[in-house]
Amino acid sequence: ASTTPFNFSGGTLGGSGNLTINGTFNWSGGTLTGSGSFTTTGASTLSGAADKTLTNRTWNNQGTVGLTAGRLHLNGAGSVFTNQASGVVNVSTNDANPIFGSASTFNNAGTLNWNTAGLSALGSSMNAFNNAGTVNVNSGTLRIITGGTDSGLYAVDTGTTLEFNTGTRNLNAGSNVTGLGTLTVSGSTVNANNLLGIATTGAALNISSGTLNLNNALTIAAPTTP
Repeated sequence: ASTTPFNFSGGTLGGSGNLTINGTFNWSGGTLTGSGSFTTTGASTLSGAADKTLTNRTWNNQGTVGLTAGRLHLNGAGSVFTNQASGVVNVSTNDANPIFGSASTFNNAGTLNWNTAGLSALGSSMNAFNNAGTVNVNSGTLRIITGGTDSGLYAVDTGTTLEFNTGTRNLNAGSNVTGLGTLTVSGSTVNANNLLGIATTGAALNISSGTLNLNNALTIAAPTTP
């Protein structure tokens, strides 16, 4: 395990050994690959215009990851990013596709804070985004363009939008979508098997394409009065 700052700006880091970084990890370019696991427990900053590419490797985050510029590319079916229960991921880059991939998987068991301006997408070409933790949509529109299975929370702040656009989204036991923002189904098949608290707040619920299957009783509230 390493506790000193580790700076990765280009080239390839691979191998079969497990790598744990307990200190600062600064990633501004290059490819992280290999059969060994990769674990971060401290502060990781992903910056710079170049893609940060994880190719067929598992990344377990137990600390804080800040994606401040560019994109995180999860490349290949063996690429699995898991934000564990103690982990926090802050996305503030203004790229239209901050986290995308090729048949890869993003598992969130911790906290994902979506802080981008305007419309940005999570999951392009990915196999799945699964949420067992908390996703906070703090600004802009979070468009999820992959399927997945959820047992966690989506909190949609006032003036923001959570959009399920592509794939099949299973909102299972323990899940909820809440807040004073907007929930939009624009192409996905969403199986709401648990709560849709956002519908009880007077916030907007939009269906423009795709399918919303309500498999639990739901009462849609009247609009709130400022």
